[in-house]
Amino acid sequence: MKNKFIDKIEEFSKESLGISIRKMSIANTEVFILYIGQLTDKDSLSNNIIKPILQNGMNNILTIEQIATSVIYVDDISIYDDENKMIDYILEGKSIILMSNACKYIVANTLKVEKRGVQSPEIDTTLRGPKDSFTENFDDNLSLIRYRIKDPALRIDHFTIGKRSRTSVALIYIKDIANEKCVNEVKRRLEDIDIDGVFESGYIQKFMLNNTFDLFPQVGIMERSDTACANIIEGKVIIVVEGSNLALVMPKTFIEFLDVDDDHYDNIYLGMFSKLLRITALIISLTLASLYVAVVSFHTDILPSQYILAIATSRGTVPFNSVVEAMLMEFVAEILREASIRLPKQIGPAIGIVGAIVIGQAAVAAGLVSPLMVIMVSLSVMCSFVSPDYTIVNPIRILKFFMIAMTGTLGLFGFVIGLTFIAINICSMTSFGVSYVAPLSPFNFVDLKNYIFSDITLSKKRPKFLNTRDKTRQ
Repeated sequence: MKNKFIDKIEEFSKESLGISIRKMSIANTEVFILYIGQLTDKDSLSNNIIKPILQNGMNNILTIEQIATSVIYVDDISIYDDENKMIDYILEGKSIILMSNACKYIVANTLKVEKRGVQSPEIDTTLRGPKDSFTENFDDNLSLIRYRIKDPALRIDHFTIGKRSRTSVALIYIKDIANEKCVNEVKRRLEDIDIDGVFESGYIQKFMLNNTFDLFPQVGIMERSDTACANIIEGKVIIVVEGSNLALVMPKTFIEFLDVDDDHYDNIYLGMFSKLLRITALIISLTLASLYVAVVSFHTDILPSQYILAIATSRGTVPFNSVVEAMLMEFVAEILREASIRLPKQIGPAIGIVGAIVIGQAAVAAGLVSPLMVIMVSLSVMCSFVSPDYTIVNPIRILKFFMIAMTGTLGLFGFVIGLTFIAINICSMTSFGVSYVAPLSPFNFVDLKNYIFSDITLSKKRPKFLNTRDKTRQ
């Protein structure tokens, strides 16, 4: 009877799958090794598999079990008998060893993927924190977490998502700390993902949202491994995706998007001051242009009379009303921001700065906008870069146009209505069962105090809104 595995080898040979087949004859038995050259460590394949088999098979009759236990030197091996799963193992970068007279085969992990080394973070930079960040290599990212957390309760649940990409995804948490309901909900959402391919953690992030059309993010991103470990010990859940250098953290509340590790590492007063600056900057980025519209077009009486005359003089040659002027300048600022991101790294910052200065000066000289409007827009853009997690800034970039439109229509009344709509939206959201505005609502003084001071010596307990199993930190 013909071996079922030989039929599979013939099938692979007829298809253009890029599978290499190494055939060897030992003691009147044929041994086949199947692998993909581009994904295989050929030195390991030659020295740890092919060479030992040839040396031991010269005068001995080998079996699959003997090869697995006594011959080859590969540390990660398994024995299977399902011929239909052979292609899956090969496409994962593993090597398959089978014999013409055996009903089982060996799967040996000889995967080798070109990768970059662990480098300093580019998005979440820090002055005092560690400089190692996640990379696109899945195992390297897991090793960075295991290096810092040696707790036996650390759990890493593995998922394979993507019918065609077969992307590895890891769900990481500490079993006796993380909220069980939150962990189960994240697992359910991961298991429900049905997609052809996943190539970045942003794909997973979209499936983690409560609603596809939610504007504000309910999942945080992180590039640094120390930040990820701090969140795991806090009682949160981390998702690491193969091929992505950004991990996901959940649940995540609104004010936590404005928290950085430097606040916890530095002096308590500096941390409070920096946090206040970031909160103020986020408010300025959202409201500054719309406040300009409200004052210039509707409520000039709230300003000193001399300054009213100065503003009127500066806007004497401007052909647009304040709403169109603000919309136009904010739109130009967003174009410059987008262009600076897409330009090559060497010339991007220079072009962005020069472009902003030249366009701003030219617009003022041509009488298209007032000098005060240029100052307002520049300050608004600068404030938008203060937040450590850029995903919380993206909604602000969109909502500031909404605020300008509301204020341009109804003045300060429209300004208040716009802020009310935004506040209602934020307050009605949850992140995996946690209120998005916690600890402000439901109000918890201890959690709010710990967030403001950001000092580990004062934070005796973990945040109450996370409802962790182990509530005591120290």
